Amino acid sequence: MAATMDGIMRAIFSCIPAAPSSASESCLSADFSSNFPGGGGGEDRISCLPDALLSNIVSRLPVKDAARTAAISPRWRRLRSSTPLVLVDVDIFHDYVVGHDGLIDWRGLTSTVSRILSGHQGPFRCIHLTTVCNYAAARGGSALVRWLHLFAAKAVEGLVLINFPRWPLDNTLPAEVLRVASLRRLYLGLWDEFPDTDHLPRGAHVFPHLLELGFCRTDIKDKDLDSLLQRSPVLEKLALILNYTTPRNVRVRSRSLRCVLFWMSIADGLDVAVAPRLERLILWNDCPGAGFDKNFRTRVKIGNTQALKVLGYLEPSIHVLEIRNTVIEFGTKAGPTTTVTSVKILGLRVRFGMHRETKALPTFLRCFPKVETLHVMSVEADEPTGKLNFKFWQDVGPLQCLQSHIKKVVFKNFRGYRSELAFLRFVVERAQLLQKMVIVLADDSKEGVAEKLKPLACSTKRASRDPKFMILVRKGGSAWSFRVASDLSKSDPFDC
Repeated sequence: MAATMDGIMRAIFSCIPAAPSSASESCLSADFSSNFPGGGGGEDRISCLPDALLSNIVSRLPVKDAARTAAISPRWRRLRSSTPLVLVDVDIFHDYVVGHDGLIDWRGLTSTVSRILSGHQGPFRCIHLTTVCNYAAARGGSALVRWLHLFAAKAVEGLVLINFPRWPLDNTLPAEVLRVASLRRLYLGLWDEFPDTDHLPRGAHVFPHLLELGFCRTDIKDKDLDSLLQRSPVLEKLALILNYTTPRNVRVRSRSLRCVLFWMSIADGLDVAVAPRLERLILWNDCPGAGFDKNFRTRVKIGNTQALKVLGYLEPSIHVLEIRNTVIEFGTKAGPTTTVTSVKILGLRVRFGMHRETKALPTFLRCFPKVETLHVMSVEADEPTGKLNFKFWQDVGPLQCLQSHIKKVVFKNFRGYRSELAFLRFVVERAQLLQKMVIVLADDSKEGVAEKLKPLACSTKRASRDPKFMILVRKGGSAWSFRVASDLSKSDPFDC
């Protein structure tokens, strides 16, 4: 149980936004303090900088070091009080570890956070509370409620609230979070229940400025998630992380969303009903501690998404694909109601040792006829049911994406199995515009496995006549992560 909890916590902390300051960045603090008058740094050049630049510097310091700047001079004291507050509770957490037993003075830590929040005139730029929320929310949650009132009054822009350690105390998130209208980024983690939205006035915008919203192992009802999307008119990024129980049916209706991440989460259905600006639908199904039935399936429905360019990783083992109102099954023919022509980058995650999953590959590829970059991740099967040889691929009919559009194929976790080689040979002999094939060897692949790829490079049946065609083979690579997948500045979020 402890190992599972550790895995969940590591996963959550790898997904939430990085804290804007950290006490571990002692080099910045030391360099900064060495230039204070009397700090042993010689000539005081920092004080000659304009107020705006100094304020920017102070905002990047850990909260304790930022507070110390007030002792330098009246000017610095004024700067400190007017600089938008950045508070990361981890920066002060270790000051409240008592004795050799590692006991935590939670009351003292909570009181200090309260003093910092109430003592600053605002605005608040960013608040990261990942250690103190559990204590502040317990016993009626009066401290957390007071903080949420302050966040609303002092116009916080970025807010991360993680109810850690959640166990053994389960805490409900106070409804006051719905009053913090200034938010531009909000991440919530390990809350037992998100507040009900039924009491909100019809048509009212709850988060008129919110651009990014993340739920990490936080229970929220289907209707409340739908309500939040409708009440966040400029929301661009929605992340559901490690959500196993709720929402059971995720319905995406938003005219502003650009990216949806369904990360390490489980639901009966993910229905992208109306999202005309949606560019990316990111799916990652590794769920630590989920323990769902092997026959469990998630229906992924793609509706009004004319801007969708990036989709994946789709997995035949877990995903039932539905386009508009047609469930995609083996043998489904390509047509206007069964294809998504806007998708240019597609990710598929397949157990090549499972006969049924491998047979689904051509069907999925037919649904996305204008894909230009194809990512295929090979996964080991615990109980293989039979591998398809090249005869199966020879009998596959024409695929428009291979004939007319695919220019790059990335195959990850190659182990040298015949079923993997058969698929790669099929691609090489069908992809007429292919310019580059990247094959990433699995970390546990046997020595010499790359030798099995030589026939591909020398194939006389290669469909592409591009003189720049190349096959690159490499070992391992950068691990795919939530932060890579959610980075909208990357043209291909699967490329790492």
